[in-house]
Amino acid sequence: MKEPLRPTAANLAHQPFFRGMAWNHLETLAGVAGRTAYDDGTLLFREGDPADYFFSVLSGKVAIETVSEGKLLQLQVLEEGDVLGWSWLFPPHRWHFSARAIEPVTLFFFDGKHLRERCEDDPALGFSLMKRMNAVVLDRLQATRHRLAVMQQAAAGVPIRIAPLAPSDEAH
Repeated sequence: MKEPLRPTAANLAHQPFFRGMAWNHLETLAGVAGRTAYDDGTLLFREGDPADYFFSVLSGKVAIETVSEGKLLQLQVLEEGDVLGWSWLFPPHRWHFSARAIEPVTLFFFDGKHLRERCEDDPALGFSLMKRMNAVVLDRLQATRHRLAVMQQAAAGVPIRIAPLAPSDEAH
């Protein structure tokens, strides 16, 4: 399916992150969105910089990165259908990680600054986005947890098994 230059409520409705959202919320999202593309190796955003956008990956791959002990650490790779960026929603609205295209990538981008204003005016939209973004945050937390355990395993030479969070753990 070829995506249009600007997202519409109809094509957002088919993407996993937006599936099941109220139509008026999809229209609001489409109204603050656009489409962009980056070449392989392009830094999309840098940890610590202002975070006023989030992205939906249409094609290609993006790596979530951070620097640990002076070394670049790839925490997770996002692909088609994934959402990139949750920092736009949570103060202080600064990126907690960096993101880099690891192959040519096409994305829809959403203006978080305007979207935050619309969420203030429409609490149902805000609640819907908050629930969905919380799932993204949890996914990043799990990916980071996994990556750190793998690094620890490699450094210690001791096998470490990583158990997923139990459902009761997710509530805390």
